[in-house]
Amino acid sequence: PAPGPSAAHSHRPVNVADMAAVAHIAGVAPATKTGFRPAANRADRRASVSHPSTIARCAAYDDDALESVATTDRSMNSSRRGFLAAAASIATTALSPLAGVAFDYPAPDVVTLQENFWAKATREAHPERWYPYWWALPLAPYGSKATAMNEVVPGQVWTFDQLQGLLDVLVNVRMTVVALANGGLWVHNPVAPTQELMDMLAPIVAKHGPVKHIVVGSAAIEHKIYSGPFSKKFPAADVWVPQKNWTFPVDVPIDTYVPYYPRGSPKYLPLDSTSGIGAVPWADEIEHYTLEVGGSSLRNFKDPWFVDTAFYHKRSKTMLVTDVVLHVSQDPVPVAVIEPEPLLVRGMNGPDQMLPNTREARSMGWGKTVLFGLLFNPTAVDVRINPLSVNKSFLDGFYWEPKWKDAFKNLTDKDMFVPPILHTLAFPRRRDEVKRWAESVAAWDFERIIPGHLDGPIDATPKQFAAAIDVALTKSSREVFGEDIDTLEQIDKISRDLKSLEEPRPLSDPSPVRYYTPPPPEPMEQPVPMD
Repeated sequence: PAPGPSAAHSHRPVNVADMAAVAHIAGVAPATKTGFRPAANRADRRASVSHPSTIARCAAYDDDALESVATTDRSMNSSRRGFLAAAASIATTALSPLAGVAFDYPAPDVVTLQENFWAKATREAHPERWYPYWWALPLAPYGSKATAMNEVVPGQVWTFDQLQGLLDVLVNVRMTVVALANGGLWVHNPVAPTQELMDMLAPIVAKHGPVKHIVVGSAAIEHKIYSGPFSKKFPAADVWVPQKNWTFPVDVPIDTYVPYYPRGSPKYLPLDSTSGIGAVPWADEIEHYTLEVGGSSLRNFKDPWFVDTAFYHKRSKTMLVTDVVLHVSQDPVPVAVIEPEPLLVRGMNGPDQMLPNTREARSMGWGKTVLFGLLFNPTAVDVRINPLSVNKSFLDGFYWEPKWKDAFKNLTDKDMFVPPILHTLAFPRRRDEVKRWAESVAAWDFERIIPGHLDGPIDATPKQFAAAIDVALTKSSREVFGEDIDTLEQIDKISRDLKSLEEPRPLSDPSPVRYYTPPPPEPMEQPVPMD
């Protein structure tokens, strides 16, 4: 068992909601006088992911490698005071110059490790990563948006990942770019248009032509928030969003909330590309079906509160979704290791248990990050906040039991899965509608799926996709995710008791989701025997 807290510690377990509330008030980590220097460029662990030379990388991409660091004279950022304080201070970026002290991994303490990350997350440290409109969605790491690029299908499909999250729980959000056959680019779920991202896109634009269409497939704010600023970089492009587009907690049109669309309000996607109701200019190359899930008081029970759209690029046999299915690996996604400090903080098993910067340590941090991101309050962790050291406690006041490894392995062992929040709260209210949508999508002959988070691309067939949806429609979330589903089950029960979620609806037809099967090969002609 993890060592108990000192007498100064609170013995009450603190859940994630409590953590977020205190973070608003107290901040995360005060500035220190110590920092790291990123090592020289080194080949990435995943060869398919490329970064421009401007991205600083950590040297330790191998199990035995430790990064040697030297004194840095960069200005350090002042402590992050949570969302409210950060939003209130956007007009000022004054930083205090602090002397640096050289040391090797493991870092001397968790606050120093955290502050090294924030030292590199400033406009001064990496102007090419800076995004000035970060305050519209004030998620960490705020204005600093490092980008990782991957060429998925040579000359046809590319992905661009950035990070976002709360505290040190940072997961990737993904943009996908498709080259159209007659020239120009089609962009799915744009991310922050930093100079780094624009530099990555430049050679693709030079070869294939400008961005013609910017398409948001989801109603989720983290995917549509960048569509306006991104369209400013490509003012001739049209912007498309789902019809049932809404924003939580204040339901305002996205073009009112972020009024940066050069061509006026976005256009609305028709529900599909085959019914003949509405039209999109790319329909010959990219088909789509939109999933709408209702059953919540958030939308008066009639309008959908979850919206996702699947797109199928025929030429590359690639399907794009945002949140419907995911896959996760033991190793973190490449964008998460550009600056690995959050993984090393989150990977700690308890206070002051500093980690070396190794593949194993980064995998530990990624596993715990994913458990928090998907399950919110995994049972393997006990969060204890010391009121005399709140800032430090929010970094290393996490006492992990070894069973977290089994919970993470339960996720990585799956070909793909519907996220727990959808499995528990959304899909049970509209099982028939989800199944009809899934059968339309599974009729496509795709070879890979690119989701908006975690791993991507996923090597997947229509059969594997249909199986993942079947699991979500026919098995309880506890059967799939185990005891870590406790928090979501409690939310589900409270929501039903308060009548804010409808009661689950059974499937009208319990047969499995139908999917595309390739036609059998034609028999070879038998040679005619010679007389």
